[in-house]
Amino acid sequence: MPHILIVEDDRAIARIEKDYLELNGFQVTLAEDGETGRKLALQQPFDLILLDVMLPDISGFDVCRRIRGMGSKIGIIMLTARGEEEDELKGFALGADEYIAKPFSLKILAARIEAIQRRHSGAEHAAGTAGLNVDKLAREVK
Repeated sequence: MPHILIVEDDRAIARIEKDYLELNGFQVTLAEDGETGRKLALQQPFDLILLDVMLPDISGFDVCRRIRGMGSKIGIIMLTARGEEEDELKGFALGADEYIAKPFSLKILAARIEAIQRRHSGAEHAAGTAGLNVDKLAREVK
């Protein structure tokens, strides 16, 4: 079962993400601030990190920079209300795999998680590596 770390200070958003991902077969751990998220990311084996940019202690940018600075190749999706191009480019430059502006679709988030899981696992098959059926999700959206 893939294990995701959600670093999000907004408890309501974190709960929605956690509930949705758990319903889709993920194990989820929550961190409410950047420093806790950074420590957990380096101490426990996660398959992916959902990282808010605007956190109360250190920014998601700093968390991403520190995780990458330790040599971690873990998948990182930055989630933020800051959708400016400069912020997105900064996230990618620091090592984020994806950058998603809030509000966002949980189905799209799940599809992006699936894509990162495929890239990181080296799998070529389009669905199933993380317990999600992307084809089914795409049909539901239409």
